[in-house]
Amino acid sequence: METTIPTYIRIMQSIRQEIVSGVLVPNQKMDSIKELSKKYVANPNTVQRALANLEEEGLVRSNRTAGKYVTDNELLIKSIRCKEARKVTEEFITNLERLGIHPDELVRLFSEPELSKAMGTA
Repeated sequence: METTIPTYIRIMQSIRQEIVSGVLVPNQKMDSIKELSKKYVANPNTVQRALANLEEEGLVRSNRTAGKYVTDNELLIKSIRCKEARKVTEEFITNLERLGIHPDELVRLFSEPELSKAMGTA
């Protein structure tokens, strides 16, 4: 069964990723709702909903007259980055276990000359 992710959540995920990865930096003025609507090919109300949720999370702050800005709370950004890194690492380990590979074996696997050659990393 295929589940579709609502557009506003996809927009939130994309903007969150840009903030956490440093594409959007603390205190940076964000594009207008109109510009973001074009970028994400979405209704302005949908973009507004995504930004409102990011504001609730603390990643975006609003200045009534000057638009929206990336938070200046670098500790929050680092915290979210660490949380995302843990999530990705846990998924990676789960996938390894499905393949019957224990994480401790990784160093050995990548250091075997034949395997490195086959993978194009030699």
